[in-house]
Amino acid sequence: MSLAPGLFAELKRRKVIRVAVVYAATAFAVLQGADIMLPRMGVPEWGMNLVVALTVLGFPIAIVLGWALEVTPDGIRRTDAAPAAQAEKRAPPALLGKRTVLASALLVAVGVGLGAGWWLKPGGEDSRAPVAHDAGAPSAATAQGQAKPESNSIAVLPFLNMSPDPANVFFADGISEELLNILVGVEGLKVASRTSSFSFKGKDTPIPEIARQLGVRHILEGSVRRQDNRVRITAQLIETDSDTHLWSETFERDLVDIFRVQEEIARAITAALEGVLGVRQVSVSTPTTDLESYERFLRGRTRFYQRVGLDEAIADLQFAVERDPAFAEAWAFLGAASFVVGNGGYPTELDREALLAEALPAAERALALSPDLGIALAVKGQLFTRSGDSAQIAEGIRLLQRAADRVAADTSARLWLGLTWLELGFVERALPLFASAQDQDPLVAINNGYLGLAYATQARWQEGVRLAQRAVELSALPFWSFNIAIGLANDGRRDEARQLLYAAQPMLTGDPQLGGDFLSGLLAALEDPGRRDEFLAANELDSQEDNSVPALYAALMFQDAERAFRVVGGPGTRLIMSLAAWLPSLGWLREDPRFYARMQESGAAGFWEDQGFPRGCRPVDDPAGRRLDCSGYAP
Repeated sequence: MSLAPGLFAELKRRKVIRVAVVYAATAFAVLQGADIMLPRMGVPEWGMNLVVALTVLGFPIAIVLGWALEVTPDGIRRTDAAPAAQAEKRAPPALLGKRTVLASALLVAVGVGLGAGWWLKPGGEDSRAPVAHDAGAPSAATAQGQAKPESNSIAVLPFLNMSPDPANVFFADGISEELLNILVGVEGLKVASRTSSFSFKGKDTPIPEIARQLGVRHILEGSVRRQDNRVRITAQLIETDSDTHLWSETFERDLVDIFRVQEEIARAITAALEGVLGVRQVSVSTPTTDLESYERFLRGRTRFYQRVGLDEAIADLQFAVERDPAFAEAWAFLGAASFVVGNGGYPTELDREALLAEALPAAERALALSPDLGIALAVKGQLFTRSGDSAQIAEGIRLLQRAADRVAADTSARLWLGLTWLELGFVERALPLFASAQDQDPLVAINNGYLGLAYATQARWQEGVRLAQRAVELSALPFWSFNIAIGLANDGRRDEARQLLYAAQPMLTGDPQLGGDFLSGLLAALEDPGRRDEFLAANELDSQEDNSVPALYAALMFQDAERAFRVVGGPGTRLIMSLAAWLPSLGWLREDPRFYARMQESGAAGFWEDQGFPRGCRPVDDPAGRRLDCSGYAP
């Protein structure tokens, strides 16, 4: 206890404390200035690291010099020993030496600690801490990688509805979507997809975090206030690296000028980004002259994108085309909405067969008005690939490819084309399409899930599992986790399959089919093979029952071919089987004559015979029937 007073007095007399305080304050100011100025001067990231390193290393040198030297009117000279009176009060020289060493060590440790804290602090959007997620599920940053966003990248957030009428939220969303679609057409500008951008609607996520998750450098946000036939639109463009506003403006117009306002906003944005994009011309066509038709189109399209109120969406779009039969986009989205509802999977009060029958004429009417309209090409392509006719499948793929080649904010065409190739067994053609869709739309579960399944089909299990978990994290949909778990279990990796499904279990507690007793029993059977027969018996279901999906998963997981082919019936089970067959460990399924017979029913086998078989596979005729020989199949 007696060491401290003497040591403190000696440090004070030698002005060491003053030196430390002055050095710390000066170093802080230097680091702050460097942190602001160096990025703007174009200095690489290592430049800041070098400044920090030199500042930290200089601290102990300053302390040592402060102890040994002092500044006097006669210049710098060595610090004198303490006067005798003070020396008597001090501890013996040996103890003083220990004090000196201890003080120096503590001061150096403090300096290094502060410098390291600065060095490791979050500095830019690449180094921000990722959002916390459940164990086993990667963050968005992990899923996307850590590459710095390109300077020519932008996301359009849904504009706020400031109108007195809450129903005008559809109008506000529609204006945002229109601006996004205009910007997608600007050459050299990378635009985040509509689905990912709109996933932040109603959330208080900070702009820099949104930019990090979407992988963009710029954000366009704003608000829409509509009253009677007047509209007031406020828009602002934010550069997220520096969190500064590059441009902001308010437009107040009559509704008849709405397309001109959209063009003005798009031109202002490209002007603000001229240093990155160069000079770009922007023009906006007028899709309809009927404003009421346009408003109902915006509402119907928004409902279609959200996949909610699809019956109302179809009614809105039908109204739009009745008011303006030359409204090509309205016809296209009417065909799209009719297709997704008629194909099943969404609740409806309408006749599904009638909707499917109406989908193709609507898409063809849209293409007659606008031959390169991407969504219409994609809908027609989807209908053709599911026709059961091999020639129409080939034509459907060509249409989907045309749609996928179009620059668009919607990744549906690429996803649908990738899924078609994956079902047909051409994994190498599906993978780049899924990767492209996921890169543009990283916050959509289906894009992550199908990319993960494609990786698993190439035996890239770790990447597949990571993306399947990301899909569950985004939407609580277990489809891809179950399919990849089937591949793992058949490959003898039952522990990994169990871990993948266990990670998804918290998301499935309320699922009447795949949660509860089914998943618990499946996990137990994967852990203890002796419980396999008991589990399969508990899930013995007829193919006509609504919940035949769990029965198919159980049969595929434990290689029960008889049960698997018995329960396949509806579109859901047919999709599961056609995708699972191409997992590398399910040769017993894809080489079964019954699988070939099912692919003949769907037109896929006829497509193979006309266009070529999947890599490593060929047809052979056995007494039990024609089947695939995939002995050369090696993903």
